Amino acid sequence: MTTFLKKAFILLGVFYVQFATAQTKSDGMTAMQLEEWDKAIKIYEALTKADPTDQDAILTLGNAYLAKGDKTKAAQLFQAAFDAKSDGPLAFVALARVALLKDDIKTADDNLKRAFTRGKKDMTVLRQRGESYFFYLAPGSKKPNLTRAEELLKEAVDVNGKDFATLMSLAYCYKEMPNGGLAAQNYEYAENVEQKNPLPKLMLAKVYKAAKVPEKPLMYFDKAIAVQPSFSPALRGKAEYLYFARKWEEATKAYKDLVKNATEVLIEDEMQLANCLYITKDCVGCAELVAKILAKDGTKNYLRRLLAYCDYENGNYQRGLEILDEYFKIVSPDKILPSDYEYHGNLLIKMKGDTARAIQDFRTTITMDTTGSHWPLYKDIADLQYARKDQCGSAESYKMYLDSLPATDANYATYLYKLGLSQYYCKSDSLRFEKALATFIKITEMRPTATIGWLWSGKAASTQDPSPEAIAADPTLANEYGKARGYYEKYAEIASADKVKNKKDLLTAYYYLAYCSFVKKEEAPFNDAVEKYMGLETDPEKLKTIQEMKDAYGKEEPVDPNAPKPTNGGGKN
Repeated sequence: MTTFLKKAFILLGVFYVQFATAQTKSDGMTAMQLEEWDKAIKIYEALTKADPTDQDAILTLGNAYLAKGDKTKAAQLFQAAFDAKSDGPLAFVALARVALLKDDIKTADDNLKRAFTRGKKDMTVLRQRGESYFFYLAPGSKKPNLTRAEELLKEAVDVNGKDFATLMSLAYCYKEMPNGGLAAQNYEYAENVEQKNPLPKLMLAKVYKAAKVPEKPLMYFDKAIAVQPSFSPALRGKAEYLYFARKWEEATKAYKDLVKNATEVLIEDEMQLANCLYITKDCVGCAELVAKILAKDGTKNYLRRLLAYCDYENGNYQRGLEILDEYFKIVSPDKILPSDYEYHGNLLIKMKGDTARAIQDFRTTITMDTTGSHWPLYKDIADLQYARKDQCGSAESYKMYLDSLPATDANYATYLYKLGLSQYYCKSDSLRFEKALATFIKITEMRPTATIGWLWSGKAASTQDPSPEAIAADPTLANEYGKARGYYEKYAEIASADKVKNKKDLLTAYYYLAYCSFVKKEEAPFNDAVEKYMGLETDPEKLKTIQEMKDAYGKEEPVDPNAPKPTNGGGKN
């Protein structure tokens, strides 16, 4: 062996010893209890390389591989456990496991009996007997024979009811059955044996969490942290518990404690803290943390999305838009969330960019969202369409928005009004005025003392009247005139309380009412409307027109079709 290879070999041995020193069987037990199989394998591989004769570690390593479904590797390790010390009681446990993997239950049980005979007082032997059935699946079975594991572990507890590792194994067995009550009981026994050990407290928190017992999970997470403030699984468990309970402020604090104090901080922990900072609207802190994480690992593309979201909230619209544009290019479509398109659309609006693309983004958001929670975006789509003078599109979108908006909403009437206006000006719809009238009537029903519904009902209804030219050609059509009369009368009644503010629309109403009475030859209503009109109008030319109408009242000659027409009346636009 060359000098270089000798040095390398020595250094390798030092590495394994150092790792084994850093990673103990206590760490391995934690990984096994938490079913973190890869971590458990890493720990026990280091332990077995540091001490190739440690049959307990080799058997547990085999179980970790078996839990992952690697029967070949598990069988090799069980054989290695036998080879490490073939004359000891654990050798019979190893032979039992080799037999189990061959589905030879009788041979396995015979060897487990021999292990008991040779190691009656050895708690490691007695515990490993029970753990032999933790992960073995018999042909046709979907679950391990945990009842058999329970029997063997109870035999071990009968020998020594205060062996910590055995109590933890029995508790785990009950947890997997599942029998939450007995699992909690045995974890409590283990807790009493090693009161300064955070692991049983952590497992109690998880058992109570699975059982959905309020308050107790948090209580035991805190107990575990109290005895070991740097215990990563407890810090992480508490943070996750609060996060999924949607207790955002408390979860944020818990994740900060995790990132600050834990001995093992995962990048996923930092990412969850970034989530919490975003949710709690600390977008400055979120952006700073995200930038830090991406500097360490640029593959965390999810965080680019979060940074863009924060940029929107922080007012950094240009960068946020650029990040999302790049994000859409580098991730597969299945990784994109509805909120990504929503933020992209909002950023476009803030940048006064492509509103057509923003509308498309919002529609995509709604389509992707299977929960239906993004329906309020129809309002944003409608507002954009109306601003683009796409009244037909906005009419459809406002209707979609109102279909989900409760009629009790304080702004319901406001959006009815916007729907009515969109319908009124949608020129490609032959029924636009009828639809608008139906919408404006709903406003009068919801807000009977408000002027807006009555005014626009009048405008929409007046389009259904025969035109002055048609009446001139066929005076009998005068009987059909006046479809807007009731609406304008109600509007004038309410609006006359502030004639200065409502002057323009009051003049429209009075002129319509005057013309209606003129063609129907109703003198008193005509004179009343003319008087009100003339009392409000100040334009000489318009006063001249109404005076000419007044002078013509009662005369037999037909109405001059070239005379000024009633505003918004006299036929469809």
